[in-house]
Amino acid sequence: MPEVSIVLPVYNAKSFVDETIESVINQTYTNWELIVVDDCSSDGTFQYLQRKYGSLPNIKIFTNQTNSGAGVTRNRGLKEALAEKIAFLDADDIWLPTKLSIQIAHMTMNNSAIIHTSYAFIDEAGNRIAGKMNVSPIVDLGSYMRNTEIGMSTSLINRRLVGNIQFNSMRTRQDTKLWLTLLERGFFSEGIDEILVYYRIRNGQISGNKFKIAWRTFKLYWSVDSISWYNRLINFMYYAFNGVLKRLNK
Repeated sequence: MPEVSIVLPVYNAKSFVDETIESVINQTYTNWELIVVDDCSSDGTFQYLQRKYGSLPNIKIFTNQTNSGAGVTRNRGLKEALAEKIAFLDADDIWLPTKLSIQIAHMTMNNSAIIHTSYAFIDEAGNRIAGKMNVSPIVDLGSYMRNTEIGMSTSLINRRLVGNIQFNSMRTRQDTKLWLTLLERGFFSEGIDEILVYYRIRNGQISGNKFKIAWRTFKLYWSVDSISWYNRLINFMYYAFNGVLKRLNK
């Protein structure tokens, strides 16, 4: 039985997915399974993954029947996951080799429900570029709304403590929706302030239109009725400001 199930949604990712998968294979912590779910790629990603990784016992490869978005694709991966601990990785991001070992040790020692780490940015060629996120020791609902510091590819969730998790089917910001839901339930995430993930910035990626993303984030914030409208508005203003700082931070 694997200790960690890693859910990896892919869509037209053949140019980057080898580097992503290799960063999992090269982890110093080895008791994991990787669940790859292809969202009906049109570039042959699914067939390529089957040929190259289909014979590896700890890598499982699935495909959706129709193109459904990252939330539905991650949910498919969660259904296939055997482990108690769940990690997520996007198809163009990269883990540093000690990412899982550091997180597993922290989660075991502290009986943590959710953990996230710091991360930095790379370009399409894999070169470091300006921008990074240094995380806080503890992130609750209010602090998350102000800085959205939990990167999906940095997270580790203990389902024994959190219970079953489910993503919304929305095409974008389904990760933000998940964190808002869990943190509103009273959970918090423990931050490890060490850069253990590289987040790739790609031209034309779905989250690239900052105005649309800001509007969708505002609507999500407005749905958090456990805090006052005034605090929702203030938190969103902090979110917008800190989003700029994140990209400038060196």
